[in-house]
Amino acid sequence: MKTLSDDTLRAARERLMARGADLRDRIQRVSQDLRRSVTPLPRDAPDAAIVLENDEILQAIDETARRELEHIDHALERIDTGTFAICETCGATIEADRHRVVPYATHCRRCAGDA
Repeated sequence: MKTLSDDTLRAARERLMARGADLRDRIQRVSQDLRRSVTPLPRDAPDAAIVLENDEILQAIDETARRELEHIDHALERIDTGTFAICETCGATIEADRHRVVPYATHCRRCAGDA
């Protein structure tokens, strides 16, 4: 089985860490918005209703960012344990092209297609 070079793993780690930092920043900003720590809820009822509707979108953004951050943390653990490029289902090598598209992929193309 072909293993990834140290440079490839280092580059993957850097991409994952950068994306993780972006997501943590996004989660923090969304949290501030939802707490209304920067801009309070408008007193005007129609405006307040719009803001509250937007909260649903912010909550979805927060949930999506947290889920992606979990995937990133798992990928970083896989780098540390030497299993980053190994499919969790069949044990085959995860293609480098797949990791470029989905940096936290845990399955090869074949197994991901079966899921």
